[in-house]
Amino acid sequence: MFRRSSSAKQPIDAPVDEVPAQAGKTEAPSGKGRPTPSRRDAESARKQRLGALPSDPKQAKRAERDAQRASYDRSRQALKAGDERFYPARDQGKARAFVRDYVDGRFRLLELLMPLVVLSWATLITGKSGVIVVGELVMEVVVVVGLLLGVLLTFRVKRAVAAEFGPEDVRGTGFYAFSRALMPRFMRQPKARVTMSGKPKV
Repeated sequence: MFRRSSSAKQPIDAPVDEVPAQAGKTEAPSGKGRPTPSRRDAESARKQRLGALPSDPKQAKRAERDAQRASYDRSRQALKAGDERFYPARDQGKARAFVRDYVDGRFRLLELLMPLVVLSWATLITGKSGVIVVGELVMEVVVVVGLLLGVLLTFRVKRAVAAEFGPEDVRGTGFYAFSRALMPRFMRQPKARVTMSGKPKV
């Protein structure tokens, strides 16, 4: 009986011998407190960025304005030269290029909207009541017709873009087409790359 009791206690006491080994593992030095390589790299990069900025606020603002002006000039030159790499964000992408070709491929009555509005405003300067009435009437008709043509163009452009590229590229293309169609052909930026009655280049 005594032998059985001593053997029964042995499994209970056995795990006690493993405690020092586990404790030794937890007490092993973990290297805490040392900066990791990624932390050192981030710190050095931050110091380099701070060192590159001008210490004077006026110089910093001047440098920022110069950078913005350089970016604007680069985009303007790209629009003239047809370099799509430096187009503004609103003009980038195949869908926007398709819309430009769609609008430029034929004459749009919307091109006459702005000149007619200017002429209507000019009639108000004459001071003659009859001319003013005619000018106001012409302006109202031009605005209504322009809105109807704009809605029709927006619908057609969205449908064409969805058929060519899918519905995910439709957003914003309607207003983009309308705003481009309002400008006379020679004033459009980027410049037209298709002739009249030309098809869009995909």
